[in-house]
Amino acid sequence: MAKPQPVTDIRDVQVIKHDRAFFLSDRLGDVPEGNRAALGLYYRDTRFLSRLELTVNDLRPLLLHSSTERNYSQTVELAYPVMMADPYGFEHRENLAVSRNRLLGDSLMEQIEVANYGTVSRSLELQLEFDADFLDLFEVRGWERRKIEPGQPQPVRVGKNSVTFGYRGADGEARVTTIRFSPAPDELSENVAVFRAELEPAGRTEIRIEVTPEIGDHKPARRSHQEARQKLEQEYSSWRKRCTRFNTSNLQLSSFLDRAILDLRMLLSEDDNGEPYLDAGVPWYAALFGRDSILTAYQCLGVNPQLAWGVLKGLAALQGTEEDEWREEEPGKILHEVRVGELAGAGEVPHTPYFGSVDSTPLWLVLLTYAYAWTGDVDTVKELWPNAVAALEWIDRFGDSDGDGYVEYQKRSERGLDNQGWKDSWNAICRPDGELAEGPIALVEVQGYVYQAKARMVALARAVGEVDLADRLEKEAAELKERFNEDFWLDEEGYFALALDGKKERVRTITSNPGHCLWSQIIDEDKAGRVARKLLAPGLSSGWGIRTLATRQKAFDPLGYHTGTVWPHDNALIAHGLKLYGFDEEAMKIIDQLSMAGMHFPLARYPELFCGFSRHDAPLPVEYPVACRPQAWSSGAPLLMLRSYGGISADAPAGKLDIVRPQLPEWLERIEIVGMRVGKARVDLTFSSREGVTATQVPRKEGDIEVLIRQ
Repeated sequence: MAKPQPVTDIRDVQVIKHDRAFFLSDRLGDVPEGNRAALGLYYRDTRFLSRLELTVNDLRPLLLHSSTERNYSQTVELAYPVMMADPYGFEHRENLAVSRNRLLGDSLMEQIEVANYGTVSRSLELQLEFDADFLDLFEVRGWERRKIEPGQPQPVRVGKNSVTFGYRGADGEARVTTIRFSPAPDELSENVAVFRAELEPAGRTEIRIEVTPEIGDHKPARRSHQEARQKLEQEYSSWRKRCTRFNTSNLQLSSFLDRAILDLRMLLSEDDNGEPYLDAGVPWYAALFGRDSILTAYQCLGVNPQLAWGVLKGLAALQGTEEDEWREEEPGKILHEVRVGELAGAGEVPHTPYFGSVDSTPLWLVLLTYAYAWTGDVDTVKELWPNAVAALEWIDRFGDSDGDGYVEYQKRSERGLDNQGWKDSWNAICRPDGELAEGPIALVEVQGYVYQAKARMVALARAVGEVDLADRLEKEAAELKERFNEDFWLDEEGYFALALDGKKERVRTITSNPGHCLWSQIIDEDKAGRVARKLLAPGLSSGWGIRTLATRQKAFDPLGYHTGTVWPHDNALIAHGLKLYGFDEEAMKIIDQLSMAGMHFPLARYPELFCGFSRHDAPLPVEYPVACRPQAWSSGAPLLMLRSYGGISADAPAGKLDIVRPQLPEWLERIEIVGMRVGKARVDLTFSSREGVTATQVPRKEGDIEVLIRQ
């Protein structure tokens, strides 16, 4: 199999997804041979279709419309102009129109309809070229095999109306792509199908294609196009009904919120046991990630709190139980990433699962406390309590391997990640002069997560009768907060260090990371104001949002993945933390910047990240060339921003919903929140703004719930 060039740009890629399959095409609906945008049909970390190109009579197409609005379907409208001469010798154009309608369920189904809008009959020759390379997703991104040899392509089987490609991987799995055509092509070979027809004026013809990926003995159910569409529509409708609904006076904000709900459904998948989980993003991260799914579930607590329990249970089922250096597994540790492709199965990569994440474990505990706060489900807390105890033990034993009181990381696996916080690219943790920091690395935000986990687990421990543990955690959290505010504080800069390095020296780089410490509330009150000012200063604030790295740091690059770009989830968490500390104006500035940036992204969908150019230099936010869209925690960002508007927090065990200093931005007059769930209760809220004052109303309550409003 030929190995393609690493991906360079996916900004114009059209994406549809269902469960563990996704399909990427260009705007014409094609998957051109040798493209560098990772196009194709993927299933379970493998590309099952690497080429699909349509030609009509060797004419050049004119793109009229291309949309993936519904997430699981794609519509492309094309015109193929034909030049004609009228009776007087003047040229005019007549069109062959082509509609491509795709649907992704258990198979990829496409209906191609060709219509003749000309005045004379047309001889039509429609040609489809196709191929399947069965590359692992890691290889599509440029990964070179080191430990295993390529698998064995199987002979291509050509039938009357079908072509079957096969591949037996180095992991022993048989992978098959079957392409079926209806009607049967006039010519069919291993890589080309040709259809011929004579179209009268106003005449039409239709061709149907079905592409089915298979692994092992699993045979996906086959359905008609209509049946598959109805099933998907019902699933999305059911999902919407389980989520909080929103009505706003601003069309753009309404679009953000609607898209967020749709994209979260798009990113849901089922594991081999039929249990749902949340993919991190398409295309690169269509898999279970610990950190990403936890933070996304936190962002979505006010929309669908049950999503948090699904995430917690799914990660608990794969919690570390032994010491394994290759996978960086340790008892009690929560995973980083799970992969099921050939490279993982054959041992080329350690993702079965891979545990190289220093923050997934404390964040799992944080989410556990918030899931309880929003649902009051003490029975599920008790069910997960052994996992919680194991996670706490990991923090103290393995997370703090040198006993200095801080959780740090050091890569152990030869194929593992150099950096293991949320900024996990190789050059993310550097000094102001650009030199890479040497480990073990104790990241600033990770200490905040640990503090947050221990401080919040106090109430949970008492709720399940673990009084001694609660007392110990309360003491440890207080001691950690005191040490942290001494050891990480940079008084001259009025900010916190990015990390402590292996020599326990401060890494003095100015980054967005300390902003997460506002959310975790580990920062002393007397330092929070200076942190807020630094975050909003021009070095970090681009005008479109907070950058990951400040401009005056030597490593700053507005296109650097973690060294100068803007991440929506990062900004939403920072704004949320500012709100918790009472910095309402600063929180609103960040949310407003992010909202203005979002206006310019297609489908009202926040990408994984975008470039960190200043708003003064770039009148529009600059897209990052290979950002995932959708990305789970970017989809969750506007939902968390909405909670920050209202200052909304829940205490379901006490039957309370708190609204603290609600404030709508100047451009927003009204938000209606319908059916927000707190425990077994439901509540509707209306926020309205007039002359800078935000009022709150509670039009409806169902169940035992008290809404407390504090200005």
